[in-house]
Amino acid sequence: MTYFENTGIDDEISTDNNIPASYLKRVGATIVDILIWILAFAPSITLFVVGLVQGIEDSDVVLTEAELLITSSGATTALWIVAWLLAVVAIIWSLWYFGYRQGKTGLTPGKKVAGTKLIHIETGEPPGGAKGLGRSIIPSALGAFSSGIYQLIDYLWPLWDDKNQRLTDKMFSTQVVLNQGSKGAQGVSLESGTTDRSDSLSGSNQGPLGDDPIIS
Repeated sequence: MTYFENTGIDDEISTDNNIPASYLKRVGATIVDILIWILAFAPSITLFVVGLVQGIEDSDVVLTEAELLITSSGATTALWIVAWLLAVVAIIWSLWYFGYRQGKTGLTPGKKVAGTKLIHIETGEPPGGAKGLGRSIIPSALGAFSSGIYQLIDYLWPLWDDKNQRLTDKMFSTQVVLNQGSKGAQGVSLESGTTDRSDSLSGSNQGPLGDDPIIS
């Protein structure tokens, strides 16, 4: 059994042929997305740490080399400014990539790996950039006001929800389902919800494996 193997709720077929992705697949997709998110912030974090070390070194020479301190402090400040600018760029990029773009395409790198996609629950199509952006921002905003309680409940909610939705998904009428066109979807029959080896070999009528720091 692989990590993204179809389990649990994925075996249930919805009335509109969109199969809700299992919780484990959503967590797997989130892990991939978080790794990419961390990479986006790596340059700003690195520069901030370098600036911090430089600042500590500055304090060691304050009594002996005043001119060097002034020069070093300027360099430290410059490093921190660049670090903050890179962090702002990373935040904007993350909101676009994991928010707006996900809303337009229904996909993130993690969802591609897990064989899942984000849809509007009524249309079966990607929900659109505005809903994708809102779905990305709202959990963080409400989590900040609730000391993270909202996010904790939000991310655990799919465990007992019939449609495997987060609270935020219900707010924006979205759902994470199996991406029936993905390569990882081989072997799941849409008609029966069971493994069909002949379909897997032929490449036709194949369903996907399925999809959530944060859950996608």
